[in-house]
Amino acid sequence: MIMVLLVVDRRFCSLHSRLFQSTAPAVTFPEKNSLRKHSGTELMNLRAIIRVSVLSRSILCCLLLLMSGCAAESIEDYPDRPITVICPWSVGGATDRTSRQLAVFLEQELKVPVNVINATGGRGVTGHSRGLNARPDGYTLAIITGELNMLHWQDLTSLTWHDAEPIMSLVDGAGAVFVKQDSQFKTIKELRDYVEQNPGKLTATGTAAGGIWHLALAGWLDFCGLNAGDIKWIPMNGAGPSLQELASGGVDLVCCSLPEAKTLFESGQVRCLGVMAEEPLAEFPDVPTFASQGMDWNISGWNGLAVPQGTPAPIVEKISTAVKKITDGEITVQGKTFPESMRDAGLSTRYRANEVFAVFLEENDETLGKLLTSDAFKKMSSRGTGPLVFPGLLAIAMCVILGCLAVQKKVHALAPDVSKDTVTSQGIVNTALVLLGIVAYQLFAEQLGFLLTAGAIMFLLLWKLGTRWWISALITVCLIPGIYTLFANLLRVPLPRGVLGW
Repeated sequence: MIMVLLVVDRRFCSLHSRLFQSTAPAVTFPEKNSLRKHSGTELMNLRAIIRVSVLSRSILCCLLLLMSGCAAESIEDYPDRPITVICPWSVGGATDRTSRQLAVFLEQELKVPVNVINATGGRGVTGHSRGLNARPDGYTLAIITGELNMLHWQDLTSLTWHDAEPIMSLVDGAGAVFVKQDSQFKTIKELRDYVEQNPGKLTATGTAAGGIWHLALAGWLDFCGLNAGDIKWIPMNGAGPSLQELASGGVDLVCCSLPEAKTLFESGQVRCLGVMAEEPLAEFPDVPTFASQGMDWNISGWNGLAVPQGTPAPIVEKISTAVKKITDGEITVQGKTFPESMRDAGLSTRYRANEVFAVFLEENDETLGKLLTSDAFKKMSSRGTGPLVFPGLLAIAMCVILGCLAVQKKVHALAPDVSKDTVTSQGIVNTALVLLGIVAYQLFAEQLGFLLTAGAIMFLLLWKLGTRWWISALITVCLIPGIYTLFANLLRVPLPRGVLGW
C-alpha cells in the first residue's frame, strides 16, 4: 500500500512538471524575488503547481501516519486484541452468569480482555443473530441457548444451529416453577387444580414469548390436559428481570431453572413448587420433582459456546483447546476452577465438546421442532410481531418525512409567496446524505474497519455540508482515531477493524 502511494505521488510530480513545462517553459524554480520576472498567468500556474504538490504530499503523510500503527491480522498471532462474548439474555440469569464466568477464565488463558455484551430483544433473535452473523475471525464468540433451535420453527429468523461452529455446551438445567413465599399454592398439584378451575386468571413469565421456559410451562399444561394458554405468559428478556417481577408482585409465577432463582430461593422470598427433572437435583435435593408429584413431565434449558460458521479451523482449535482446559479445571482464577465457580453459583453443568455438541444440537432441534409444530403449540409458533417490524416502520417513517419535504419544496416553488420559512433543496440533500452515511457505515464497517469507514463518511459529510476541505480533514484525522482509542483501549469495546486489522 505504501509503495502504491509513493508511485501515485511520483505520478503527480511528473504530471505537475509536464504541466508546468507546457505552460511556462522558460520558468525555473523561483529564487528570492524572482517571481516578479514572470507574467501573471505564469505565476498562477506556478502557485497552483506548488499547492497541488504540497497537498499531495500532505495527504501522503497523513495516510502513512495512519498506516504506521496498522498491521494485517494473522491467525498465528490470534488473539492480539479484545474478544467479545455476545449473551442473548439479560443480566442476572443463568446464561448471563455463565457468560461472565467463562469470560473471566478466557481472559486468564488467552491473555487479552474478554468483554460480555448482553444483546437482548426479539425473543432471542437479536443476541443469536449478532453473535452468529459476526465476522468469523474469532473475536466475537456467541453464547447460544435452546432458543436457537426454536426461533426458526417459529418463523422469527432463518438462523439455525448450522450457522454455528459448536465449541462446548456449558449449562443444562431443568425447568422449575416458582411462586412468592406467601402464595396460596404449596404444591404443583394445587396450581394445576386452580388453573383448571380458573383458566386465564394467572400470569407467568421467565423468558421471551415462545422461549424455552414458556415452552416448558405450556408443555406441562398440555401434558395435564389443559390449554397451553390457560396461564397468560408475560414476555421478559430472561430469568433475572422475571424473578424481580415476581418478587414485586407483578406476576403470579415464574418458570426458569433453579440456579437462576438461587438467590431469591435461598433467601426465602420465593417457593419452588417442583423441578421438571427425572430425579432431584444434587444442588437442591429437597426440591420435589414433577414426577414425584404424579406428573411425568421434564424439560431442560441449556446454553453453550459457539463461533460463527466459517471461522478458520486453527482459531476454532485454539478456542476449543482453551475452553477444554477451562472446563477440565486446569485453570484457576482466585484459587477456584471454572467447574467450582459454576457449582458455587448453583449452575448444573454438562460439557459436550465440538462434534458431540453438534450431535446434541441436531437432536435437540429435531425434538423441539416436532413439539413446536404440533397442534397444541401452533399458536406459540406464530410469527406475531417480528424483531424487524419496528426498524421497518422507522424506515418507512423516514421515507415519508423525506417525501413530505420534497412536496413542500415543490409547493413553495409553485407559490413562492406562501411562506418564507421553507425547506430548501439543499436541506433535503443534506438530510439524505446523512442517512446515506449511516447506511454506508452499516454496509462497509465490518469489511473496511471503523477508521476507514467512519473517517471517509465524516470527511465527506463535513465537506459537503460546507466545511472547508482542510478543516474537514483535520477534524476527521483528530476525532476518528480518538474515538477508536477511547472505545478499543479505554472502554475495552472493540470496534470493527476491517481487512487491514485497524
